[in-house]
Amino acid sequence: MKKTQKNSKGEPKNWNKVLFVAVALMIAVAMVGTYLSPIFNQGRKAEAGDIAAIDYTIYDMQGRPVLSTDQALVSAELQRGHAVVLSSGIEIPVGMAVSMENVADVPILYPQLEGFSGFGLLGFELNAISAGIIGMRPGETKAIPLDYGGNPLEMNLSAEDAAQIGINATDVGMGDMIPLGFTTTPDILPDENTTISMRFGEITGKSEDSLTIRYRYQTASVTLHTVQQG
Repeated sequence: MKKTQKNSKGEPKNWNKVLFVAVALMIAVAMVGTYLSPIFNQGRKAEAGDIAAIDYTIYDMQGRPVLSTDQALVSAELQRGHAVVLSSGIEIPVGMAVSMENVADVPILYPQLEGFSGFGLLGFELNAISAGIIGMRPGETKAIPLDYGGNPLEMNLSAEDAAQIGINATDVGMGDMIPLGFTTTPDILPDENTTISMRFGEITGKSEDSLTIRYRYQTASVTLHTVQQG
């Protein structure tokens, strides 16, 4: 005759219930491990000399995005009629220092803009982002102020000069964003082989015969993905 296994109180043990509780406990432990994983697996902090892979969004002085690697953000802004371009993530040396006058040409994925090879990030901006990454961990997002060392980064254009670069001074208003072209080799006279990078400039002044255009930005929202020792 087959005996029934009993617990300490003499009652038959419900193995289905025991199995269910064991599985539930395993799931609970797995969930706790999932939530705690970021805490124990944050990766080391970025240090000067490392190579960082980042996504980023650049915001103008009004807090409007002008360049981003966030496709959803770019799509939403374009639908609102705002000037913004989509780019791809980049790798950048951490704590580097480059000439402030340098222009780095980063790819424009969308929209396609005729005559421009990419979007121009200035040495000011690259240095600020590179320095701001120091101390970040993979997965962290940080708003990094862009420092131009007191340089206003403004230009004054006559109506005639504006017309030569395709800007009708009578059609633009205060606060409008317009595309500007910059060469990556400022010491060389441009020719048909010169790389022309685009930046958005904001109309900050307007008269009957001139425009004032500001092309500096405010912050970069940077998400650090990976860090490798340089």
